[in-house]
Amino acid sequence: MKPEEPSQSVARGGVYMTLGMLAVALMGAVVKWASSGFSTELLTSLRFVFGLVIAVAIYALGRRISLKSDSLKIQILIGLSWVLLVGIYYLSIRFIPLMDATLLLNTAAIFAPIFARVIDGKREPRLVWIGIVIGFLGVTVVLRPGPQLFENPISLIGILAGIFAGLRVFLLSKVKHEPSQRTTIYSLFVGSIFCLLVMAAVGFPIQVPRWEVMLFTPRQILVPYFVDSSLVLAVIVLGGFSVLVNMFMAKSLRFATVGQISPFRYTAVAFAGFLDWSIWGVEPTWPSYVGFSLVLVGVMVIIRGSRV
Repeated sequence: MKPEEPSQSVARGGVYMTLGMLAVALMGAVVKWASSGFSTELLTSLRFVFGLVIAVAIYALGRRISLKSDSLKIQILIGLSWVLLVGIYYLSIRFIPLMDATLLLNTAAIFAPIFARVIDGKREPRLVWIGIVIGFLGVTVVLRPGPQLFENPISLIGILAGIFAGLRVFLLSKVKHEPSQRTTIYSLFVGSIFCLLVMAAVGFPIQVPRWEVMLFTPRQILVPYFVDSSLVLAVIVLGGFSVLVNMFMAKSLRFATVGQISPFRYTAVAFAGFLDWSIWGVEPTWPSYVGFSLVLVGVMVIIRGSRV
């Protein structure tokens, strides 16, 4: 069989990454819809618990690997950073447009080198730091600092998702020698335990759904957690999309390097902008476009600088 040309291989990797980012945007849209009726901690808990069930089922039915890790503390930190970034992303969707929240989530490439420098003392080429500055300018444009920011400081939480995503990328580099399936199971298990502890601490509240602003008509309340078939559907969709995201991203890395396919991650922002407009009638503003462009340029510069 004739091997693929490098350009064809990168193109295939880009297609898989784009499909994965479409799943990310659709998952965000489901959460934004469900947030009108259900708490962030409930949605985050369902996402991790259901994802863990699927991951364990795949592990049980497939080729089993050892789950013993030589870096248990780092695995736990990876799980905590993942659940925190997901929970914060879900929370930010309540208060800012889906496009802006998704863009801020995808600033991981900007923060990862900072963690490497602060924690490991890793020195990066000057071009990497130039890219970080450009990326921060993009974030500043999206956040639009001013009096309105202090009136609604909750909008700042979106950038925390990007910070924890950057921490997770840095920590993942510490366990890159371990199977990704093992890391995924550890992360989902740690995330599930964390979510259940949070739910227990707040008394397992299930708020009364605001059905008038949701997209589906409710049925009779049958079970407290599954107050409507729509929530069951949301759980299935969230779990399914979480599996698809990991599957497509893993397949993309079979055809191209991280640096080659990283720009395709930002298709999630474009998809999120389209969903914002088509479902909720939220049109992207010029700061969103400018911020998106600056962050994308910054990430490209960081990738280029990392190769030097």
